[in-house]
Amino acid sequence: MTLAFKKVAVFVKPTEIMVVPLQALIRVIEKCGAEVFLCERSAASLKGRSQRPGYTRAELGAMCDLAVVLGGDGTMLGVARDLSNVQIPIIGVNAGRLGFITDIVLEDMERVLPKVLQGRYMRDVRRLLGGEVVRQGKTLFSGIAVNDIGISHGRAGGMVEFVIYVNGQQMSSQSADGIICSTATGSTAYALAAGGPILHPSLQGVCLVPVAPHTLSNRPIVLPANVAIDIELTNARDAVAYFDMQDFCDIQPGDVLRIRSTDQTMTMLHPAGYDYFDLLRRKLKWNFMPTSVKRQTNRSSN
Repeated sequence: MTLAFKKVAVFVKPTEIMVVPLQALIRVIEKCGAEVFLCERSAASLKGRSQRPGYTRAELGAMCDLAVVLGGDGTMLGVARDLSNVQIPIIGVNAGRLGFITDIVLEDMERVLPKVLQGRYMRDVRRLLGGEVVRQGKTLFSGIAVNDIGISHGRAGGMVEFVIYVNGQQMSSQSADGIICSTATGSTAYALAAGGPILHPSLQGVCLVPVAPHTLSNRPIVLPANVAIDIELTNARDAVAYFDMQDFCDIQPGDVLRIRSTDQTMTMLHPAGYDYFDLLRRKLKWNFMPTSVKRQTNRSSN
């Protein structure tokens, strides 16, 4: 068997219920002839069952030529951000719930994953967002995101008020529960739940989506990916800036969240024949037809 990848890093969500799927994943990869290297959490979850060592994400990025993530989209996001500097491709095996970017289902892993390891795959490159929180001209926090960067009210609740600037020009002043700046990848995540549009992954754009805005005329807007977006917090009892809902920074009125496109990317590998619209039909139930409509259609055809 000719392999496209020889050294495979394996990452997993560290829960007890993932032990059996993790062991199955290791067997599938090794059966193909590739060498498996575990992240620290994966190795820890097998403690007492395996003597395999665990490696840091930085070490795995330098050692391996492929990453396989077993878990949900959240696990995939964290791994993608940590490996964005080394540019090794990532395969997602979905053991979570929805799974928009972990598209090999666990039940098909033994059949589909070997084909990908042999080189039968589709390469999908997604650009990451970068952001920084600035207070009085000084950077308090900076980070990157695969899905989205935004502002939300904190534990105290209530609305946050902010002004949005695009390329230095004021776009709007808003009062809402928060604001999401989403990539095309993130358009099927929190932004979708907040009423934003779905952006095809090939689009180089970002979407600003207000969360529960006080003024009903405040609507999502799609912008080019290369614009400079500054969001100045003007009033809030409690507020946080977040990056993929995994990194957080407390912010206060006067702080500015600066968002820019970056040169950093994540490269996902999909099984050969991957169809984005099929993914939407399956995950969002776009192929669902109510029983009453089915009956009416059947009558019309008779």
